[in-house]
Amino acid sequence: MDKNIIRKQILNKRSSLSSELINSHSDLIIKNLLPYIYCKKNIMIFMDMKNEVKITKLLDYFTDNNINVFIPKIFSDKTMKINLYKENELVLNNFGFYESSSENFYNPDMLDIIIIPGVAFDRLKNRIGFGKGYYDRFLESFNNDNILKIGICYDFQLLESIPQDYHDVKMNIIITESEVIE
Repeated sequence: MDKNIIRKQILNKRSSLSSELINSHSDLIIKNLLPYIYCKKNIMIFMDMKNEVKITKLLDYFTDNNINVFIPKIFSDKTMKINLYKENELVLNNFGFYESSSENFYNPDMLDIIIIPGVAFDRLKNRIGFGKGYYDRFLESFNNDNILKIGICYDFQLLESIPQDYHDVKMNIIITESEVIE
């Protein structure tokens, strides 16, 4: 099946989710994710939007811990850089998610974990994003071999297989509300 058809079908289904289901499934996904985060120092999350997994709920777990949380910032040339998460620096970008207003960028090589959104994933740890290539370009722009790449999604976004292109970057782990694929 074509990536654009998969995107459309999955996004239509995701747009119909209730806020109760989003919150309860996001809590389960975070519960499955937490064992991978313990003892890590530098973690990159995304700022969820619309009906994505509410990964920003993770911020509650980091308030008293010695963990640095980084978030992406995207640019018109389709590149992405990372900023340290600071709530007072958040601004809404044109795509509808929050990013930092700061121009202080960090080297992604120092990350321990990158938590990555997607429209769909498969059991071989492939990912379909929104089609702009931000994450694939970002992940290819530095040595990420020692960084744990974790894709998170709802169960219905995990398919048996999806088409992949040569530039697509595989995840190390996929986590849903009921499953962890290592």
